[in-house]
Amino acid sequence: MLPQVKHILYATNLGQHTRPVFRHAVQLAHLYGAKISMLHALEPLSDYGHAIVEHYVAKEALQKIHQEGMERVRQTMQTRVQAFVDEELQQLGLTHLDIDYLIDEGVPSELILEYAQAQNVDLIVLGSHSEHGFFGRKLLGDTAHQVSLHAQVPVLVVPNKHQTPPKK
Repeated sequence: MLPQVKHILYATNLGQHTRPVFRHAVQLAHLYGAKISMLHALEPLSDYGHAIVEHYVAKEALQKIHQEGMERVRQTMQTRVQAFVDEELQQLGLTHLDIDYLIDEGVPSELILEYAQAQNVDLIVLGSHSEHGFFGRKLLGDTAHQVSLHAQVPVLVVPNKHQTPPKK
């Protein structure tokens, strides 16, 4: 007997080719009557980047700027995510789905694994890679690889590489 799927973690970079991945998550949630937690990870500034910025800005001012900037980014991303979800649900002919939105700063694979455990999800859905996504092809490929290696629950990795239509 297969385990029940009541909570799906859908990890996304909101890149150009993530819609097929989202559709898989939505269809599975609809099929199982499951809730979706949609996670978008914001890549943190590198140590090198921090060192450069700290050279020009006092640490206290930098912390305030970071907090205010993160809040603006979260608000912007929340709006983008909601518009993305509304558009996709309309195209799929669904009026409502139980979705909550998680936007956090950190290494994507680590955040996905942390949230999966903390939220007690039954399935993780993410894309294999994206040539034009926010994180770039290599990093998202690494993310899918790391999540599939270390997750404590099943992981569905959906190909989301842009396909060029065949020539006639």
